[in-house]
Amino acid sequence: MKIFIASLCLFVLSAPLLSVTVHAQDRYVSDTLYVPLRSGMGNQYRIVHSGLSSGTQLELIREDEADDGESWSLVRTTGGEEGWVRSQFLLDEPTAALQLAEAERRAETIAEENRSLEQNLAEARSETEQLSEELEQLQNDYASLQEEHEELRELSSDAVGLHEQHQELSENYQMLQTRQDVIQADNERLKKEKRYQDWLFGGGILLAGVLLSLILQAIGKRRRQSEWR
Repeated sequence: MKIFIASLCLFVLSAPLLSVTVHAQDRYVSDTLYVPLRSGMGNQYRIVHSGLSSGTQLELIREDEADDGESWSLVRTTGGEEGWVRSQFLLDEPTAALQLAEAERRAETIAEENRSLEQNLAEARSETEQLSEELEQLQNDYASLQEEHEELRELSSDAVGLHEQHQELSENYQMLQTRQDVIQADNERLKKEKRYQDWLFGGGILLAGVLLSLILQAIGKRRRQSEWR
């Protein structure tokens, strides 16, 4: 008889587990210090896990209501333990602390990209200054050669040879001028990319602040509702 009663109790306790399950979803323990994981829907059931810390990721198996009408959730830990926790302690997304840490990580990534862009920009500026110096030197050489060309033109009857030399110098000058224009265009592109990264960085910080504020407000409201109950 005792065995029959024990078997009947075990069947009643396991009956909620036989209901239709939903697709596995993730839930996160809310900003409560520790949440116990129990073997059934109620404080009278034994504790399977002594306490789940805030931000613990859990797999939601299903939700159900206890006899007193309170909502409970059957969850599974990353270690494979299954048990019931009050649904009010679960959130649909990571806690504010986890989201803030993720926002800080993204901000650090953007900052690192900004530092890389600044380094590239500094290198481009250095190369531009060097090319400007080379261009100035070439312009001086070109001017000197023009003067020599004029002198030689007066002293030499080989005007064709002097003209070819002058043409070659002009082509070299044009090539260097074109190279400087390309470097200046790259310099402007790097400046625009840095401004865009700065905008993303500021927007990411602002968005993280707004999300954190909304989450904290929602958590505060949920806690007040829990206290009223």
